[in-house]
Amino acid sequence: MNKSFGQRVKARREELDITQEKLSYLAGITRVGITKIELDQTKNARADTLIAIAKGLQCDPEWLLTGKLSKSSTFKVPSNIEAGPIVHRYVPEINWVQAGGWTETLDDIKDGPLHPCPVKSSGLTFALRIKGDSMEPRFEEGDLIFVDPELLNPSSGKFIVAQMEDSSEATFKQLQVTDGQKMLKALNPNYPPDMRYVKINGNCRIVGTVVSHVKPV
Repeated sequence: MNKSFGQRVKARREELDITQEKLSYLAGITRVGITKIELDQTKNARADTLIAIAKGLQCDPEWLLTGKLSKSSTFKVPSNIEAGPIVHRYVPEINWVQAGGWTETLDDIKDGPLHPCPVKSSGLTFALRIKGDSMEPRFEEGDLIFVDPELLNPSSGKFIVAQMEDSSEATFKQLQVTDGQKMLKALNPNYPPDMRYVKINGNCRIVGTVVSHVKPV
């Protein structure tokens, strides 16, 4: 009996010994989407979805779709598929408590949103959803920021995620260094000075540096 598209996806995934979560990460498709595909609940998969899954499974998209050719045939993007924006990796969106102690890797990722990071970054990069108005007008509530925890020596003026020693949540501010004094600055001009500027000296740990900022569509 010939296998279906979903059965071929599942068989190839199991052959590579990767989870649905990991394929979701590699292909930039939700885990629920992968499950529906494997159960053949998704009919007429879009061409870009097919190609993304084929790349994640390291196989030929024609084999995935029809079962013809060899699954290990040389991968070629069909000529009628337009190139989309460059995506360097898909990264997990985490919350502000998780950010304070983020040490996850690809193999640790379970459920949760994944987002395409438009810049090169380390494998520990994560996304955060902006809360509040402290960084308005440049950063608004609901915006996504991408944070690289391997960039721990930012220069003055860089935007960083940090954790104060008396807080369980990370915070997002601009780093300012004046005459050797480091401060965290909130951009909102409506905040009073004592809320816009917080001096730090051994009471703050830099979690990572912001490498990209994306407005919601």
